[in-house]
Amino acid sequence: MKSAKKKSIDVSAAPKLNRLSDQVAASAIHYRTLDGSALWALLALYRSFAILDRDQALEVSALGLTPLQFNILTTLQRTRQPTTMGALASMLVVKPNNLSGNINKLAEKGLLRRELNVADQRSLLAVLTRQGEAFLKKHLPGHWERLERLMSGLTKGQRLQMVSLLNQLNASIEHEQERERDAVVAKKKGRTRSPAGSLELAKA
Repeated sequence: MKSAKKKSIDVSAAPKLNRLSDQVAASAIHYRTLDGSALWALLALYRSFAILDRDQALEVSALGLTPLQFNILTTLQRTRQPTTMGALASMLVVKPNNLSGNINKLAEKGLLRRELNVADQRSLLAVLTRQGEAFLKKHLPGHWERLERLMSGLTKGQRLQMVSLLNQLNASIEHEQERERDAVVAKKKGRTRSPAGSLELAKA
């Protein structure tokens, strides 16, 4: 019995889509109704985040930390008070479960400690230690100076405009997510409101 020959694919013949505009144009060919600007913005955000994330990972790895661990320390320094895991997770925009291992690593290094929350003994507080304060005092200035160099291609006004636009984007995303959740809840209830405001059974 003859073995089936594998069909070879000439990768070199495929178009090179190095530019985001080319990638968006390629998607628009398949989806004629695609505006393109939302996809372009998404791809640009992902690319910038990936570049910055890799850069920050390399920088703080020299200090023996991950970006999240470094951000935990700087966030605790900014709060200037013991902080619950829930509040810390919210400020870092991560799930509380993702903090546990990182908190343990930082505690092992002596950079922070965990204390029982007297106001709610079901939770723990993360506290920056003197060693943690000294660590940040030594390394933060160089970190901020490097960040300024990374952002040197943007004026102060452009940076603030970017922050404003990102805040608007976050609000837009949250609004749509809330609308989708409400739609799911309404669908589960199997009821919908008519224009007159009376309740009717949703049609299948």
